[in-house]
Amino acid sequence: MDFIEKAFLGQILIRKKLISEVDLERALVEQLSTAKKLGEILVERNMISETDLNYVLAEQNRLLGEILVQENLISQWQLEQTLIEQNRTHKKLGELLVERQLISGEQLEKFLEKQYWQKNGFWLIS
Repeated sequence: MDFIEKAFLGQILIRKKLISEVDLERALVEQLSTAKKLGEILVERNMISETDLNYVLAEQNRLLGEILVQENLISQWQLEQTLIEQNRTHKKLGELLVERQLISGEQLEKFLEKQYWQKNGFWLIS
């Protein structure tokens, strides 16, 4: 992960009001002189809790299937069965879920959008 991507994490933390711009600037300056990760510096300096940092990092990497299960649109079993089929057919998960009529095309679009915005740190309401 390069400096720009790490600064991006900082911007997400600012948008979520977990750190201030001053905190981010201080951590980025320190990062230039060390081999530490941005999150590591923020936690060490008590600018953010490890729990909050881990939550934001996990939120960025949530998979579509996880989001749909959490939203109770599909069950864990339905997800697992569809993933087995996906492995066999090499189709996209969302495409298979719509084909199986487990979700609608509109729901797929909505949750793909949610996934995109979460990954980019803008979806603030889960």
